[in-house]
Parts: sequence; C-alpha cells; structure tokens
Amino acid sequence: MSLSDLRQRLLLALQEYLDAVASQKTPNPPDLLPHCVLLEELETKFSSQLDPRLAHFLESKSYRKAHDYLTSLSTSKLANAKDSAQSCTR
Repeated sequence: MSLSDLRQRLLLALQEYLDAVASQKTPNPPDLLPHCVLLEELETKFSSQLDPRLAHFLESKSYRKAHDYLTSLSTSKLANAKDSAQSCTR
C-alpha cells in the first residue's frame, strides 16, 4: 500500500469514527467499537510507515488531532502544487 493510499484509508477511518462520535446523542447511536478496532489495527500495522507526529496521535488515541493533521497535509499539498501556482505580472 502506498503512503498516499494509507493516508486516504486512515483519513476515511478517522472521519467515520468522528461521525459516529458526533451521532452518540441520537436515538440509535452507532457502535464505536468497530471504528476503534479498525483505527488500532491500522496504527499497529502501519506505524513504521507513518509520519512520527501522526503515529503519536494515533497511539495516543487523539483521533481528532490525527484527522486534522491529515487534512492539513492534504490541503497544504493542494495549496502548494506547481499546477496551481500563479505569477504576478507586476
């Protein structure tokens, strides 16, 4: 699995977990256990391939921070892409 595929997989798992957490006050809240198990499995299996900061967030169960960190990586890469660079004519 490539690093970008791993990041996308983690980002999706984190988003699903956070959505489930946000739904806990609804009449039939989703079970959080499968989400936690999946995140722990991903962290255990791929920790050596992860950025140390991201690995720390996952190990500490700081899933919101991990999600925000991955999201910031995605948006900063888009903002710094060569294709999106514009030059000033002045």
